[in-house]
Amino acid sequence: MSPEALDVALREHPAVGRLLSPLGRRAALPFGIPQQSAEAKGCARRATIGQITDGEGVPLALPSIARHFADLDRSESMLYTPQHGLQRLRTRWREHILAACDTPPPMSLPVVTAGITHAISICGELFTAPDRPLVIPLPYWDNYDTIVTMRTGAPIRTFPFFQGARFNTPGLRAVLAELTGPATLLLNFPANPTGYAPMADEVDGIIAAVIDHPHPLAVICDDAYETLFFEPGMYGRSIFGALSLAADPERHVICKVDGATKELVFFGGRVGFVTFSVPGRAGEALAEKAAALIRSTISSGPAPAQSAVLAALESPTLAAEQAHVLDVLGLRYRALKAALDAHAVPYYPFNSGCFCLLPLPEGMDAEHTRKRLIAEQSVGVIQIPQVNALRVAFCGIEAEDIPDLVERLARVIRQPAAGLTTT
Repeated sequence: MSPEALDVALREHPAVGRLLSPLGRRAALPFGIPQQSAEAKGCARRATIGQITDGEGVPLALPSIARHFADLDRSESMLYTPQHGLQRLRTRWREHILAACDTPPPMSLPVVTAGITHAISICGELFTAPDRPLVIPLPYWDNYDTIVTMRTGAPIRTFPFFQGARFNTPGLRAVLAELTGPATLLLNFPANPTGYAPMADEVDGIIAAVIDHPHPLAVICDDAYETLFFEPGMYGRSIFGALSLAADPERHVICKVDGATKELVFFGGRVGFVTFSVPGRAGEALAEKAAALIRSTISSGPAPAQSAVLAALESPTLAAEQAHVLDVLGLRYRALKAALDAHAVPYYPFNSGCFCLLPLPEGMDAEHTRKRLIAEQSVGVIQIPQVNALRVAFCGIEAEDIPDLVERLARVIRQPAAGLTTT
């Protein structure tokens, strides 16, 4: 679409115009090489794009590379992908999202990104700016600082993640009440670094806090660890669907970022997605703005990884394979909780994802303790200076090795933290 056509289409969802950053407003695909090549797709002689083929669109791939992708369609996996990503993959991922929703929400067709970090970056560039803050519960994944603040200049406003053993919905309401104009809220469930996702009876309160906010608000649902839920009574899916159904098109845009990284255990594939709660022509226009940002940075995403994800989504054995991984992680999760309780090591509430977070006693520094664990116990963990705690990634430790891990941790973390229980 031309910039003028984009503006006309976006009027169907007024919140988009109110929330777009200056860069987001400018973003538009030029009538460049990819678009002109697409128009010439049916021509007998195509001398448009710089891809080395046999003249019929099949790449002259080197056997030393092509043999590693023998099960994939070479014309799909070895050539450039569109800026939006492979069309079949976009359609299939939309079906994947809808399968987890009780009621189909309003939504765009997903745009394929080079990993979930890239998807978050696109949302940040579309909706944040120095005068458009990002609200995040604390503690949060440290890369949000570089993804958003470093790139867009948006300030980060925080509120404590927990109120007792629950998500801090009153804190969310309080920080939103301080806002006076357009802003973005980022909700990461299951969370990194806490390993917490809402219980079923928490979700209505979170949604109400968003919907009751009177100013334009974009919400980024960082669903990187979606499907990794371990306790009964959890909501057990992304809040994107419910938020999108409740959202006001005059004030809200809900963004879902997710991908193959954890859901398909394809960490090196770097296949992510961004989907907007904006249907119809307005959704197409917003997806095109996302594609324009892709064109301006990486040009297009990696085709072999996209083809592999598409093949996995169409595999009849995928659900069983995912269930096996979830069973393995569930065993590790339960082993970790049991060992922490047995050694009276305090921890923040966790019920999902890949991590747990251990608060340190007063006077014990997280970075110093991390180095002591390496030197004295041959244990590697991540320090979280935001709350002076240690993040333990149980996803990469066999269940039978977790008691030994916790015993080594306990040798250094000797004193319980004030005000926190071990259950």
